[in-house]
Order: sequence, then C-alpha cells, then structure tokens
Amino acid sequence: MSLPRSVRSASPTALVPGLMLGLALAAASCASAPLAQHRPQHSVRALAAEYMAIARPANHRLDVAVDGYADHAHHDLAVAEAALRSEAATERMFDRQLAAITFPPAIAATASALIRVNEIRARLTKQQARARSIPALLSFDADHKMADAQVEAQVRVIRAQLGLPSPESS
Repeated sequence: MSLPRSVRSASPTALVPGLMLGLALAAASCASAPLAQHRPQHSVRALAAEYMAIARPANHRLDVAVDGYADHAHHDLAVAEAALRSEAATERMFDRQLAAITFPPAIAATASALIRVNEIRARLTKQQARARSIPALLSFDADHKMADAQVEAQVRVIRAQLGLPSPESS
C-alpha cells in the first residue's frame, strides 16, 4: 500500500487527520459487524492462541525498540533512529502475520482496522526515523503517542473479541 506523494512528504502534524479518520473507520467497522456467536468456542480459543503467538514476540520486540528510542532520543540520533526503524519493521511484520489469520467476519473487521491504524503508525515511525536532528526527531513524539493510542484501542477490541484479557493484564 503506497501513500500519495503529498502524504509521504507531509509533516507529522499532517498525518494526524488521517490517523483520526483511520480510527473512525475502524470504530465504524467494528460496530457494524457483530461477533459471530454461532462459531464454536474452541475455534475462537484457537484464533486467540494464533493471535497471541504473533502478538507476544511482536510486543517484546516493540518494547526493546521503544526502550532503545527512549534511552537515546535526547542524545544519540543514530541509535534512536535505528530503534525507530526496528519499531516500524516489527509493526509491519505483525500486520502481515495478523492478515494471514482467517478470522470470522466481525473479528476480521477489527483485525483490518488494527492493521490500518498500525500501518499509519509504521509510516509515521519511518518518517520519524528519517529526522535530521534530535529536535526534529522529538517533534514527532506527540503524534507517535497518538498513533500508539489508536493502535492500542484496536488491540483492546480484538483481544475482547478473542476472549483475551486486556494487554495491561497479560
């Protein structure tokens, strides 16, 4: 999926409306597709296990990358940028793996919404990793936190649909 040239060269602030639109679309798709209750419970458990099999390692890699960024963002541009590139690669790998899971329609809609907002976050992360100075790098932090919140909102929805505890408790 490629962005138009005008979006690729946009400032981080210019990405915020797209992020908000993505969240609105995600919420609408989740609300419009009720969970298929006729699906056997063991199948949902199996899907939950598949989801966790990709989420756990991705979360670990993200934790390492986020910590690396936080540790170096104020004094080592190259290391902070490398951490951001690792973050973006992890986000994209998770999206590919999530897209490969065959979910029932309601959960598939949420997975698609999660992938959409995560793609926006990954693009923002890659853009941040191309910053030419520490102040420019740090100028993305608020938008990055907003993107994180949008992804986390979708994660809470899909985990609830899969019968999993919230990310904070697992």
